[in-house]
Amino acid sequence: MAKRARIIVVGCSMFGTAVARALSGAGHDVIAVDMQEGALDALGDDFDGEIITGDGKSAQVLEECGVREATHLVAATSDDAANLLIAEVASEVFGVPHVLPLVEDEAFVEILEDRGIEPICPHRICEAEFFRLTDLARGGETP
Repeated sequence: MAKRARIIVVGCSMFGTAVARALSGAGHDVIAVDMQEGALDALGDDFDGEIITGDGKSAQVLEECGVREATHLVAATSDDAANLLIAEVASEVFGVPHVLPLVEDEAFVEILEDRGIEPICPHRICEAEFFRLTDLARGGETP
């Protein structure tokens, strides 16, 4: 049987909520963090993880979440700069092995990639999926 992951999801955006629910439903230990209690309510009654109301940019809040034991951290706030900071702290300070920040801004994507952190960049994912689905060539490529 595979080892259960311990995953912290910071930010209950639409994406953060969906990821937290899916991971919890798959049997992983999930801790969802958001500054707004209402955002945490979106997880629903069947969410089987922990919830913490607090600022995920705070090292103290991350400590409260058990960040030192986390196998993964997903930074899914609606603020790219906050996600960048959360990812850096989780990776560099706390040594979380798998840090996945949600980032839209290309400049932040490049900063994270240079630091060995793989960002989740929706427009890149959608672009790649578009070309996969259409089997069209990108510039400089042949199908």
